[in-house]
Amino acid sequence: MKKSFDHITNSWLYRLCKTIGDIVIISALFLLFCIPVITIGASASALYYTVYRKYVKKIDSVSHDFMHSLKDNLKNGIILNLIYLIFSAAVGFNIYFAFCGMGDIKLPDWYTVVSLLPLIPIIFTFPFVYPLTARFQNSIKATITNSFTLCMMNFPKFLLIWLIIIVALAITIAFPPAVLVTPAAAAYLIQMITEKAFQKAMNVKKTAESAAEKKDSQEDTDTKTSAEDEADNGSDDEDADDEEVEVKDDE
Repeated sequence: MKKSFDHITNSWLYRLCKTIGDIVIISALFLLFCIPVITIGASASALYYTVYRKYVKKIDSVSHDFMHSLKDNLKNGIILNLIYLIFSAAVGFNIYFAFCGMGDIKLPDWYTVVSLLPLIPIIFTFPFVYPLTARFQNSIKATITNSFTLCMMNFPKFLLIWLIIIVALAITIAFPPAVLVTPAAAAYLIQMITEKAFQKAMNVKKTAESAAEKKDSQEDTDTKTSAEDEADNGSDDEDADDEEVEVKDDE
């Protein structure tokens, strides 16, 4: 009986069904906790964390990991989500006003281009902000700043992340049942990109810290050597003075 069960659990069909089941569970949890709207950020962070743990760390505790991350990142996730929602609403209103005007009020044609500029902070921070929230403990300001830095350091990856997000949304809109697959699938593809970017950034940081430590160590050594040289010079001067005094006494 045990052998038969082991044979079933080791079969490719069982593994396929389990993988699909995990993807559906992760996506369903993400959608469920997006319903309150203000928790979308925390839910997105939990989605990323769960996929990372499942497919990178090979830890099979999907529901537990999702709820753990949701609870851990709830405050920061809500704040980040509100920042993006409020800022996006203001930018959206500004763009609508620039293109369509309001009643008899019409803005100059050149302002239609200017109205698009506030989109830049959203475009250049959003791809990394929730993965950073899921993986690192930082303040809100540091998370947004680091996200912008990572986008600048990894421009092709940043564009690829946006492409994945747009394609996932397009598939979901065209075929709504795909919503049970696209969140987890998109998160899986995104984490393949972001984790490499994180590793690259951490390597750069370690290299900079090592260089700084080496520089400090060299400066300490130089200071110590300089102090020893001064002490030696002082000792030589004292010896010279003693010799001069002795000569005078002889005279």
